Amino acid sequence: MDYQRDGFSLHRQVIPAALVGRLIACVARIQAGIGGLPPHLRRRLTLERDISATARDGFSATGDAIFIIGDPAAFDPVFASLARIPAIVGPAVEALGTTALITHFCNVTIKHPRFGRRINWHRDFPNQYVSPPTPRFLRLMICLDGMDPESGATAFVPGSHLGLGDSAAPRTVSCGPGDMVLIHPEVLHGSEMNRSDRWRRNVIFQVGTADAPPTQTPDDESLFGTAFG
Repeated sequence: MDYQRDGFSLHRQVIPAALVGRLIACVARIQAGIGGLPPHLRRRLTLERDISATARDGFSATGDAIFIIGDPAAFDPVFASLARIPAIVGPAVEALGTTALITHFCNVTIKHPRFGRRINWHRDFPNQYVSPPTPRFLRLMICLDGMDPESGATAFVPGSHLGLGDSAAPRTVSCGPGDMVLIHPEVLHGSEMNRSDRWRRNVIFQVGTADAPPTQTPDDESLFGTAFG
């Protein structure tokens, strides 16, 4: 895989197993402690029951299952520390051609075993949350549990970021715990439901160049505008 050619690239073992374990434990604590969270943290969570059941084939018995943990660094600073790990920062620097990078946001996207929702085909530029005026940014997807087709791994249409059409055969990217996928903001991508009995939890960073900051400032994003690297 080549980021510039394909619009995505896979990077193996960017974080060690011990750190993966710490991140998973932190996510699990958040998942288990929803009822006791203070309001400023609770509002950062998007629960499956609060959004349409269409993308999980109508399954509605989701309980307190979390789809997105917004701004996880507000829960534990270990998430902010990921922005200083050379194996994570290096590929972003190479892809964007500069060391002057800033963080736009971070979240943890969770696909619960057996009903974790599909994500429709889309591009990340422009987006309705934090979008710079130009596609001088990317997203990094750091796999905690790993993902494969059965658990709802992300698929891409290679080359669709180049304006040459979207007719290429989609390619699904499987990864292991601690691997990372770089995602071009204009590549077409999406994913199916997690129909497995395994978790599919990924840490997502959106990172851009300092000379092309987003045109809007998000609420409650503690890492917004901080140096990446």
